[in-house]
Amino acid sequence: MSNTNEMQALVTRTEQLIAALTNAFITTAEVAAERLELAAQVARVQQRMGAFSAVLESIGVQKAVLVARLASATGSTRALIETQVSLLEAQEVEVLKRVGVPEPAARQALAAVVQAPVADATDTYIRDGRRFRRVAPVVNGKAAGDDA
Repeated sequence: MSNTNEMQALVTRTEQLIAALTNAFITTAEVAAERLELAAQVARVQQRMGAFSAVLESIGVQKAVLVARLASATGSTRALIETQVSLLEAQEVEVLKRVGVPEPAARQALAAVVQAPVADATDTYIRDGRRFRRVAPVVNGKAAGDDA
């Protein structure tokens, strides 16, 4: 009887091992499927953010051209350009709202980014298109770092 009991115990342990391996394989497959799904979602979000970024960049370029023209515009042309700039700012806010930024935060962010550069030695960067560039403070009539 000892052989029969040992054989039964071996069969039971083998079945448990097979069941554990099966569960491990199924779990691994489920995790792999989740990772693929998450990777696809991340790719979709990145693609969407890229599209929104391109739209914001396009609006920014249009707005920069109009702001440059605004400096020399007068009369009704100035009013027209100001209206166009405010409409472009409204478009920027709407794009940011679609991304999920609340409107007050979007307006505050755009106001902070679009500020005209101030000739203050405390400013270290200004917006130059879609990038920021370092501002060299002026000391004794020379920009810091100038040797000439």
